[in-house]
Amino acid sequence: MSDRRLGAWDCEYCSRTKIWGNVYTCPGCGNPRSKGVRFYLPSDAPLVTPEIAEQLGSGDPNWYCEHCNSGNTDTRDICWNCGAPKGSSPVHETKNFMEGQTPRSTAQARAADPDGRSWVAKSDRNGRTTTTSPSREPNKPEQYSWASLVSSPKTFTNQAKSIISSGKNPAYLGAALGVLGAILIAFLSYNLFFKPHEETAIVSSFQWEQSVVLQQFSTVRETAWTSTPSGAYNIQSDYRDTGRDLKVHDGWETVSYSDTCYRSESYTDTCTRSVYNSRTCTGNRDNGDGSFSSYTYDCGSSGTETYSCSKTRSVPYSCTKTRQEELYHYEDIWDNWHEFDIDKWTHVTTYPTRGNNHRPHFQEVNLQNPYLGGNPILGQQKLIQIPGSYSITFACENKKSLGSFLNQNF
Repeated sequence: MSDRRLGAWDCEYCSRTKIWGNVYTCPGCGNPRSKGVRFYLPSDAPLVTPEIAEQLGSGDPNWYCEHCNSGNTDTRDICWNCGAPKGSSPVHETKNFMEGQTPRSTAQARAADPDGRSWVAKSDRNGRTTTTSPSREPNKPEQYSWASLVSSPKTFTNQAKSIISSGKNPAYLGAALGVLGAILIAFLSYNLFFKPHEETAIVSSFQWEQSVVLQQFSTVRETAWTSTPSGAYNIQSDYRDTGRDLKVHDGWETVSYSDTCYRSESYTDTCTRSVYNSRTCTGNRDNGDGSFSSYTYDCGSSGTETYSCSKTRSVPYSCTKTRQEELYHYEDIWDNWHEFDIDKWTHVTTYPTRGNNHRPHFQEVNLQNPYLGGNPILGQQKLIQIPGSYSITFACENKKSLGSFLNQNF
């Protein structure tokens, strides 16, 4: 069962210390206990008797008058000091202290109250408290977007200059210098690489190339396996070995071989596991009415322990296995081989033409026996035109190259 002990407070107006929690006026200077008070639990704190408990109220935290900041028990509806109604006055903050963390002095209580408030605002009828958030964190530099920098560098620069001229905080100066540096880099990059602009291009050089191929209808001696093409004559055939082999399947046989096998083996080993070691601790709760109540909680910790366990492992050993292997042999592949004559167009030579003027043309070639159409006869000649190419190189007026343009198949 938890016990309840009387807390103490120090007067913020005079040097009086260790005033018990059931006293609402400083015995030293007569000032009322204000909402800036911080309760602590002295080591010799007395138990709260029924008489003291009645002086503290019904057990809920004190409330502080909105007009004179005096502390009042939760059972009072009007301030004992000025008579103002309770209304929506703030109440004392209740806190739980872990074992060994209970404040024993005002200094320790202040350290446990980092936000500087030992009281909390009371909620309105809808359960909300009204707070005003600053539009920007103090001493934090203004934020600017990269898009605004590129789209409107002048506006961006003016904003940065206003930060420097204000001189409110060194952080602003550093931010402004960084902004101006970013403006300069962005402005140069934008104008050099991204801003559209016009350039006057001139043709610095050009070159063309076209060729013709001379072909002649001639008799050619050729060879082929298996069959001859249409139009072949003077055919000589033979049945011979092609030099290739055919793999012939003869069946399967069982072959034994030595290998490594594995078997499972159990053994004893040491294992670890997570365990939770339960422990009961005692803390103290600041009730906010000048008293502290003790409470218990589980303050155990997690750890590990070792134990004997059984594991399995694979143990290798020599064994004999069998596999199926294919039986086969190779046989020579024979086929019909043919040697024959055939009349066809053959390449004689190529006549290339090139230049750097505006008059591309094909080289003129005199054919000895030109082919005029129909079925060709031996000795006739013809020309095959190869599509040409025309390349142009452009440059700026400052002679800087802009690249080349290639037009093919003209």
